Amino acid sequence: MTHSHFSFVLIPGFSLVAFSCAIDALRGANLILDQAYYDWASLSPDGRPVISSSDIEVPTVAVKKSRNSDLIAICGGVSSHTYHDPELTGWLHEQASQKKRIGAISDGSYVAAEAGLFDQAPSTIHWRCQDAYRERFPHLDIRASMLEISDKRFSCAGGTASLDLMLHFIQEEHGGELVSLIAQNFFHDTVRDGTREQHLMSAFRVAGKNPVLSEAILLMERHLEQRLTIGQVAERVNISRRQLDRIFQQSVGKSPQAFYRDLRLTRASVLLAQTNMSVGEIALGCGFQTASHLGQHFKERFGATPGVYRKSIGSTL
Repeated sequence: MTHSHFSFVLIPGFSLVAFSCAIDALRGANLILDQAYYDWASLSPDGRPVISSSDIEVPTVAVKKSRNSDLIAICGGVSSHTYHDPELTGWLHEQASQKKRIGAISDGSYVAAEAGLFDQAPSTIHWRCQDAYRERFPHLDIRASMLEISDKRFSCAGGTASLDLMLHFIQEEHGGELVSLIAQNFFHDTVRDGTREQHLMSAFRVAGKNPVLSEAILLMERHLEQRLTIGQVAERVNISRRQLDRIFQQSVGKSPQAFYRDLRLTRASVLLAQTNMSVGEIALGCGFQTASHLGQHFKERFGATPGVYRKSIGSTL
Protein backbone atom coordinates (compact mmCIF):
# COMPACT_ATOMS: atom_id res chain seq x y z
CA MET A 1 0.00 0.00 0.00
CA THR A 2 1.36 3.43 -0.93
CA HIS A 3 1.71 5.67 2.09
CA SER A 4 3.50 8.76 3.42
CA HIS A 5 5.45 8.90 6.66
CA PHE A 6 5.71 12.27 8.41
CA SER A 7 8.18 12.95 11.22
CA PHE A 8 7.59 15.68 13.81
CA VAL A 9 10.69 16.79 15.69
CA LEU A 10 9.51 18.14 19.04
CA ILE A 11 11.46 21.01 20.59
CA PRO A 12 11.01 21.47 24.39
CA GLY A 13 8.14 23.86 25.02
CA PHE A 14 6.59 23.10 21.61
CA SER A 15 3.08 24.32 20.84
CA LEU A 16 0.69 21.47 21.55
CA VAL A 17 -2.13 23.00 19.52
CA ALA A 18 0.10 23.38 16.45
CA PHE A 19 1.34 19.80 16.79
CA SER A 20 -2.13 18.33 17.35
CA CYS A 21 -3.65 20.29 14.44
CA ALA A 22 -0.98 18.86 12.14
CA ILE A 23 -1.42 15.22 13.10
CA ASP A 24 -5.21 15.50 13.25
CA ALA A 25 -5.24 16.63 9.61
CA LEU A 26 -3.40 13.42 8.69
CA ARG A 27 -5.72 11.36 10.87
CA GLY A 28 -8.70 12.99 9.19
CA ALA A 29 -7.32 12.10 5.78
CA ASN A 30 -6.94 8.45 6.80
CA LEU A 31 -10.47 8.40 8.14
CA ILE A 32 -12.00 9.62 4.89
CA LEU A 33 -9.68 7.55 2.70
CA ASP A 34 -10.58 4.54 4.85
CA GLN A 35 -6.95 3.46 4.92
CA ALA A 36 -3.78 4.26 6.85
CA TYR A 37 -2.26 6.26 4.03
CA TYR A 38 -0.50 8.63 6.42
CA ASP A 39 1.47 7.61 9.46
CA TRP A 40 3.63 9.75 11.68
CA ALA A 41 6.13 9.71 14.51
CA SER A 42 7.30 12.14 17.18
CA LEU A 43 11.08 12.55 17.30
CA SER A 44 13.71 14.11 19.53
CA PRO A 45 17.52 13.96 19.58
CA ASP A 46 17.68 11.48 22.48
CA GLY A 47 14.34 9.69 22.25
CA ARG A 48 13.16 10.90 25.64
CA PRO A 49 9.67 12.35 26.20
CA VAL A 50 9.38 16.07 25.38
CA ILE A 51 7.22 18.44 27.42
CA SER A 52 5.02 20.90 25.53
CA SER A 53 4.30 24.50 26.48
CA SER A 54 1.11 23.12 28.09
CA ASP A 55 3.19 20.82 30.35
CA ILE A 56 1.91 17.75 28.53
CA GLU A 57 4.58 15.12 27.91
CA VAL A 58 4.76 13.40 24.52
CA PRO A 59 6.86 10.24 23.96
CA THR A 60 9.40 10.33 21.14
CA VAL A 61 11.80 8.22 19.13
CA ALA A 62 15.48 9.20 18.80
CA VAL A 63 16.14 10.82 15.44
CA LYS A 64 18.89 8.35 14.56
CA LYS A 65 16.53 5.43 15.18
CA SER A 66 13.65 6.94 13.20
CA ARG A 67 12.15 5.58 10.02
CA ASN A 68 12.81 7.02 6.60
CA SER A 69 10.57 10.08 6.34
CA ASP A 70 8.77 11.70 3.43
CA LEU A 71 8.47 14.96 5.38
CA ILE A 72 10.14 16.32 8.51
CA ALA A 73 8.53 19.14 10.53
CA ILE A 74 10.34 20.83 13.42
CA CYS A 75 7.68 21.77 15.97
CA GLY A 76 8.69 24.69 18.15
CA GLY A 77 7.26 26.89 20.87
CA VAL A 78 7.99 29.59 23.40
CA SER A 79 11.64 28.74 24.10
CA SER A 80 12.80 27.55 20.69
CA HIS A 81 14.97 30.65 20.22
CA THR A 82 17.21 29.38 23.06
CA TYR A 83 17.40 25.78 21.85
CA HIS A 84 20.50 24.26 20.30
CA ASP A 85 21.41 20.60 19.92
CA PRO A 86 24.42 19.71 17.75
CA GLU A 87 23.18 16.15 17.28
CA LEU A 88 19.86 17.36 15.92
CA THR A 89 21.60 19.89 13.66
CA GLY A 90 23.83 17.17 12.26
CA TRP A 91 20.87 14.89 11.63
CA LEU A 92 18.96 17.69 9.89
CA HIS A 93 21.96 18.37 7.64
CA GLU A 94 22.09 14.67 6.81
CA GLN A 95 18.39 14.64 5.91
CA ALA A 96 18.78 17.80 3.83
CA SER A 97 21.65 16.21 1.89
CA GLN A 98 19.24 13.42 0.97
CA LYS A 99 16.88 16.05 -0.52
CA LYS A 100 14.24 15.47 2.13
CA ARG A 101 11.35 17.88 2.52
CA ILE A 102 12.11 19.66 5.79
CA GLY A 103 10.48 22.63 7.47
CA ALA A 104 9.12 24.15 10.63
CA ILE A 105 5.92 24.72 12.53
CA SER A 106 5.57 27.86 14.67
CA ASP A 107 8.79 28.85 16.46
CA GLY A 108 10.53 25.75 15.11
CA SER A 109 11.66 28.17 12.39
CA TYR A 110 14.40 29.31 14.80
CA VAL A 111 15.86 25.79 14.87
CA ALA A 112 15.54 25.33 11.11
CA ALA A 113 17.09 28.71 10.38
CA GLU A 114 19.96 28.09 12.81
CA ALA A 115 20.68 24.86 10.93
CA GLY A 116 20.84 26.82 7.65
CA LEU A 117 17.75 25.19 6.20
CA PHE A 118 16.17 28.49 5.17
CA ASP A 119 19.27 30.04 3.59
CA GLN A 120 17.83 29.51 0.10
CA ALA A 121 14.10 29.55 0.90
CA PRO A 122 11.59 32.04 2.34
CA SER A 123 10.27 31.37 5.82
CA THR A 124 7.73 32.59 8.33
CA ILE A 125 7.20 32.31 12.09
CA HIS A 126 4.56 33.19 14.68
CA TRP A 127 3.87 36.91 14.62
CA ARG A 128 5.09 37.46 18.18
CA CYS A 129 8.55 36.35 17.08
CA GLN A 130 8.74 38.22 13.78
CA ASP A 131 10.89 41.13 14.97
CA ALA A 132 13.33 39.00 16.96
CA TYR A 133 13.56 36.43 14.16
CA ARG A 134 14.43 39.17 11.66
CA GLU A 135 17.04 40.64 14.00
CA ARG A 136 18.68 37.24 14.49
CA PHE A 137 18.65 36.20 10.84
CA PRO A 138 18.85 39.44 8.82
CA HIS A 139 20.12 37.59 5.73
CA LEU A 140 17.00 35.44 5.39
CA ASP A 141 13.88 36.07 3.29
CA ILE A 142 11.40 36.33 6.18
CA ARG A 143 7.72 36.92 5.49
CA ALA A 144 4.60 37.63 7.53
CA SER A 145 2.51 35.01 5.74
CA MET A 146 0.58 32.16 7.36
CA LEU A 147 2.47 29.59 5.29
CA GLU A 148 5.63 29.48 3.21
CA ILE A 149 6.09 26.46 0.96
CA SER A 150 8.87 25.98 -1.57
CA ASP A 151 10.24 22.88 -3.25
CA LYS A 152 11.94 21.23 -0.27
CA ARG A 153 11.28 23.71 2.53
CA PHE A 154 8.20 24.95 4.36
CA SER A 155 7.17 26.87 7.46
CA CYS A 156 3.98 28.07 9.07
CA ALA A 157 2.99 30.57 11.72
CA GLY A 158 1.86 27.96 14.23
CA GLY A 159 -1.49 27.51 15.95
CA THR A 160 -4.18 26.36 13.55
CA ALA A 161 -1.98 27.37 10.58
CA SER A 162 -0.37 23.93 10.92
CA LEU A 163 -3.73 22.44 9.93
CA ASP A 164 -3.65 24.50 6.72
CA LEU A 165 -0.07 23.41 6.13
CA MET A 166 -0.93 19.72 6.32
CA LEU A 167 -4.04 20.23 4.19
CA HIS A 168 -1.77 21.71 1.53
CA PHE A 169 0.40 18.58 1.53
CA ILE A 170 -2.67 16.34 1.48
CA GLN A 171 -4.07 18.28 -1.47
CA GLU A 172 -0.83 17.72 -3.39
CA GLU A 173 -1.38 13.97 -3.17
CA HIS A 174 -5.15 13.60 -3.11
CA GLY A 175 -6.73 16.76 -4.52
CA GLY A 176 -9.09 19.42 -3.27
CA GLU A 177 -12.17 17.26 -2.68
CA LEU A 178 -10.52 15.29 0.12
CA VAL A 179 -9.15 18.47 1.66
CA SER A 180 -12.61 20.03 1.58
CA LEU A 181 -14.07 17.06 3.44
CA ILE A 182 -11.34 17.17 6.09
CA ALA A 183 -11.81 20.91 6.56
CA GLN A 184 -15.56 20.43 6.98
CA ASN A 185 -14.96 17.84 9.69
CA PHE A 186 -12.95 20.42 11.63
CA PHE A 187 -15.42 23.28 10.95
CA HIS A 188 -12.52 24.91 9.11
CA ASP A 189 -14.44 26.85 6.48
CA THR A 190 -11.47 28.47 4.70
CA VAL A 191 -8.23 26.70 3.84
CA ARG A 192 -5.55 29.39 4.04
CA ASP A 193 -2.51 29.51 1.80
CA GLY A 194 0.73 31.46 1.51
CA THR A 195 -1.02 34.56 0.18
CA ARG A 196 -2.73 35.07 3.54
CA GLU A 197 -0.84 37.34 5.91
CA GLN A 198 -0.91 36.81 9.65
CA HIS A 199 -3.17 39.27 11.45
CA LEU A 200 -0.21 40.36 13.50
CA MET A 201 -0.87 44.07 13.53
CA SER A 202 -3.08 46.04 15.87
CA ALA A 203 -4.50 47.72 12.79
CA PHE A 204 -6.37 44.57 11.82
CA ARG A 205 -7.88 44.19 15.29
CA VAL A 206 -9.46 47.64 15.17
CA ALA A 207 -10.23 47.78 11.46
CA GLY A 208 -13.92 47.36 12.08
CA LYS A 209 -14.04 50.37 14.38
CA ASN A 210 -12.71 52.93 11.96
CA PRO A 211 -10.74 52.52 8.71
CA VAL A 212 -8.83 55.76 9.36
CA LEU A 213 -7.80 54.42 12.76
CA SER A 214 -6.65 51.19 11.13
CA GLU A 215 -4.57 53.09 8.57
CA ALA A 216 -3.01 55.29 11.25
CA ILE A 217 -1.99 52.29 13.39
CA LEU A 218 -0.61 50.52 10.34
CA LEU A 219 1.61 53.54 9.70
CA MET A 220 2.80 53.49 13.30
CA GLU A 221 3.64 49.80 13.17
CA ARG A 222 5.64 50.28 9.99
CA HIS A 223 7.64 53.10 11.58
CA LEU A 224 8.62 51.79 15.00
CA GLU A 225 12.33 52.50 14.54
CA GLN A 226 12.18 55.70 12.47
CA ARG A 227 9.07 56.96 14.15
CA LEU A 228 6.74 59.55 12.70
CA THR A 229 5.36 62.54 14.54
CA ILE A 230 1.65 62.40 15.30
CA GLY A 231 1.22 65.34 12.95
CA GLN A 232 2.83 63.32 10.15
CA VAL A 233 0.51 60.39 10.87
CA ALA A 234 -2.52 62.67 10.71
CA GLU A 235 -1.29 64.22 7.47
CA ARG A 236 -0.77 60.83 5.83
CA VAL A 237 -4.29 59.64 6.67
CA ASN A 238 -5.71 62.98 5.46
CA ILE A 239 -7.26 64.24 8.68
CA SER A 240 -6.39 66.95 11.20
CA ARG A 241 -4.36 66.28 14.33
CA ARG A 242 -7.43 67.11 16.44
CA GLN A 243 -9.57 64.59 14.53
CA LEU A 244 -6.91 61.91 14.99
CA ASP A 245 -6.79 62.56 18.74
CA ARG A 246 -10.58 62.25 18.96
CA ILE A 247 -10.67 58.99 16.96
CA PHE A 248 -8.02 57.37 19.17
CA GLN A 249 -9.68 58.48 22.40
CA GLN A 250 -13.08 57.22 21.28
CA SER A 251 -11.87 53.90 19.84
CA VAL A 252 -8.96 52.76 22.00
CA GLY A 253 -9.25 55.01 25.06
CA LYS A 254 -5.86 56.68 24.78
CA SER A 255 -4.08 59.35 22.81
CA PRO A 256 -2.25 58.51 19.58
CA GLN A 257 1.06 59.35 21.32
CA ALA A 258 0.38 56.87 24.13
CA PHE A 259 -0.77 54.19 21.70
CA TYR A 260 2.31 54.65 19.51
CA ARG A 261 4.60 54.49 22.55
CA ASP A 262 2.93 51.27 23.72
CA LEU A 263 3.57 49.68 20.32
CA ARG A 264 7.25 50.54 20.56
CA LEU A 265 7.47 49.29 24.16
CA THR A 266 5.83 46.01 23.19
CA ARG A 267 8.41 45.54 20.46
CA ALA A 268 11.16 46.29 22.96
CA SER A 269 9.82 43.62 25.33
CA VAL A 270 9.92 41.02 22.54
CA LEU A 271 13.48 41.93 21.57
CA LEU A 272 14.59 41.77 25.20
CA ALA A 273 13.12 38.30 25.55
CA GLN A 274 14.24 36.81 22.27
CA THR A 275 17.53 38.46 21.27
CA ASN A 276 20.92 39.27 22.76
CA MET A 277 20.76 42.87 21.58
CA SER A 278 21.92 45.43 24.12
CA VAL A 279 19.36 47.69 25.77
CA GLY A 280 20.86 50.60 23.85
CA GLU A 281 20.46 48.81 20.52
CA ILE A 282 16.88 47.90 21.38
CA ALA A 283 16.14 51.48 22.37
CA LEU A 284 17.28 52.79 18.99
CA GLY A 285 15.48 49.97 17.18
CA CYS A 286 12.22 50.92 18.88
CA GLY A 287 12.39 54.65 18.33
CA PHE A 288 13.77 55.77 21.72
CA GLN A 289 16.66 58.23 21.82
CA THR A 290 18.66 56.50 24.56
CA ALA A 291 18.63 53.41 26.77
CA SER A 292 17.61 55.57 29.75
CA HIS A 293 14.73 57.03 27.74
CA LEU A 294 13.52 53.51 26.98
CA GLY A 295 14.10 52.43 30.60
CA GLN A 296 11.95 55.20 32.01
CA HIS A 297 8.91 54.37 29.87
CA PHE A 298 9.53 50.62 30.03
CA LYS A 299 9.38 50.58 33.82
CA GLU A 300 6.16 52.59 33.78
CA ARG A 301 4.60 50.06 31.38
CA PHE A 302 6.00 46.74 32.64
CA GLY A 303 6.92 47.50 36.25
CA ALA A 304 10.60 46.65 35.78
CA THR A 305 13.67 48.04 34.08
CA PRO A 306 14.65 46.40 30.76
CA GLY A 307 17.54 44.57 32.45
CA VAL A 308 15.39 43.14 35.25
CA TYR A 309 12.66 42.24 32.76
CA ARG A 310 15.14 40.34 30.57
CA LYS A 311 16.42 38.35 33.57
CA SER A 312 12.89 37.50 34.72
CA ILE A 313 11.87 36.29 31.25
CA GLY A 314 15.06 34.29 30.88
CA SER A 315 14.44 32.46 34.11
CA THR A 316 11.08 31.14 32.93
CA LEU A 317 12.21 29.76 29.55
